Amino acid sequence: MKTRQTSIDCYNQIKKEGLLSKRRLQVLEGMLAESPCTAGELEQYMNRAFNIRGGWKQLSVLREQKVVYERGVRECKVTGRNVIEWDLTDNLPIKLKTQTNTKKKDRTNKALNSLRELYKNKNTSTDVDWKTVADLIKSI
Repeated sequence: MKTRQTSIDCYNQIKKEGLLSKRRLQVLEGMLAESPCTAGELEQYMNRAFNIRGGWKQLSVLREQKVVYERGVRECKVTGRNVIEWDLTDNLPIKLKTQTNTKKKDRTNKALNSLRELYKNKNTSTDVDWKTVADLIKSI
């Protein structure tokens, strides 16, 4: 199937504006050349064109960014199994929200505050105080 001009234009804009990382842009280039395709077919192309493996792992991220989508299920030409067929959208990538691990942040802050207190009271601190702080640091 021939790639739509709108998808080609979108790829060119993404490349020009630097909207994706180098690896994701390579995957998108592979998709441009092979789409619609399966992850196995994309992997084969990526290995041939860029001598890299694992580019297919970026498909789920690119899907979350609305740049590619799951078109359906069909037999893969490489594996012979029924798998997801991927295709390009005409969308620019959306910025994904990064998750912050607030529990880890809280543990880090608690350990830092305890370490500060321990330093302030270094002349009167006990081994138990030091062990408590050490355990807080280990929990991070």
